[in-house]
Amino acid sequence: MMKWLVSLCLVFANACTTANTAGADEHAAPIKMAVRTDTRPFIWMNNASGEFLGFYWDICTEAIYRAGYQLETVEIGSAERKSILGTGRIGEQGVQQQPAKVASLTGAPPAANAPQEKVTEIDFLCDPTTITLQRMRSFPVEAGTPVLHFSQIVFVANSSFVKSKPGKDITRNEGKLPEDGPEPTCDCILPWIDHLGAVARGEPSPSHSCQTAWWPKKETVPTESAEDGENSGEEGLLENRQASFWDRFKIEFQFVPATPQQAKTEAPKDYEIWGYVEGSTIGDALNALLSKPPENRIGAKIVCSRSYTSHTAAARAFCDGELSRYYGDLDIVQASLADQRNQTRTECAMDPAPAGAGRYEPYAFVISSRTHPGLPEKIDLALYSMFQDGTIERLFAGHFPDTKMSDFLNTLFRINSIPAGTVLVTESEADPSVETAED
Repeated sequence: MMKWLVSLCLVFANACTTANTAGADEHAAPIKMAVRTDTRPFIWMNNASGEFLGFYWDICTEAIYRAGYQLETVEIGSAERKSILGTGRIGEQGVQQQPAKVASLTGAPPAANAPQEKVTEIDFLCDPTTITLQRMRSFPVEAGTPVLHFSQIVFVANSSFVKSKPGKDITRNEGKLPEDGPEPTCDCILPWIDHLGAVARGEPSPSHSCQTAWWPKKETVPTESAEDGENSGEEGLLENRQASFWDRFKIEFQFVPATPQQAKTEAPKDYEIWGYVEGSTIGDALNALLSKPPENRIGAKIVCSRSYTSHTAAARAFCDGELSRYYGDLDIVQASLADQRNQTRTECAMDPAPAGAGRYEPYAFVISSRTHPGLPEKIDLALYSMFQDGTIERLFAGHFPDTKMSDFLNTLFRINSIPAGTVLVTESEADPSVETAED
């Protein structure tokens, strides 16, 4: 009997040790937090120091430390962000596909030794991500339970756009289409603009199915003798092609001097280009709107959308005159444009106030329970505590010093500041007659 009791005690002690070790191991493994580098003022990287900064950076790191974990950062862009929202991982792919040419000839399955991209498990996405029902429905499910979770809403943003103003430089965000071209579609307009830009820079332009109808035609000229002092052969052809291009260029792109005295004689434009960052909800809404006529037209103009991999790239395109409108969270858009102006020491010609009504964008963090099963609940508790003790409101004041909190954001902060709660103890906890009281 004594032997049996000793064995039972040993089993119980082993179970307790294993449980404690498992709990310790969970907190010993660092949280892999995916971070954006270009979403100023929420989170971005200081290129000079390599440090992460921003309102979200301070919130995310504090929440993870309050939850009792260490931190490991993983830099991401829009493509990695899309992968995380779909799988919770970076680099995960489906069945490895054969190259299209090989598959069409052989129909063979992928080779067993085909190189596989490294997969990185992400525990926490620190990014201004809009919470939507569609994203919640698309989260992966394992063993009957979703492994990705949205935190409570932590911020309410306003998404809209800024619009460029005509400047004295040539712009590529609006223009007149070739009169001899076919019915305009964005599938031809965007490559045509890229073609003109490449030719202007002296760079090779990739071929496209629209080029026979849209590209400037090559024109030959009679070969002159060398003694006449004229260009001959290939030189004459090149000179003529160059002249033909510039003649068309002057017609298709309007010069608009930005002077107050200018009479409004500007020729009507036939297209506009609107830009956004890949993976944004406003980008999805924009593409849905512009998918078919008449929504994709403003009067006689056709409107085309173009995506960019980052806000840095979108802001650069806007300031370079490639976009008529730049869509996104206005805080991020304006901060990205300010950063672009500071880097280039030039001003972007833009309307000082965004036009059009904004979109309601509730932001939340995406948290995975795949590696750390209790992480979503612990992060939620940490975030609520940060709202309750005023930490997040102080961080907002520090990162948005010249911004008045909107009524919507103020209401959200008040809602998330849930009471801490109290436990009333009048006697020793060992006394069975003691009762705790809560409302």
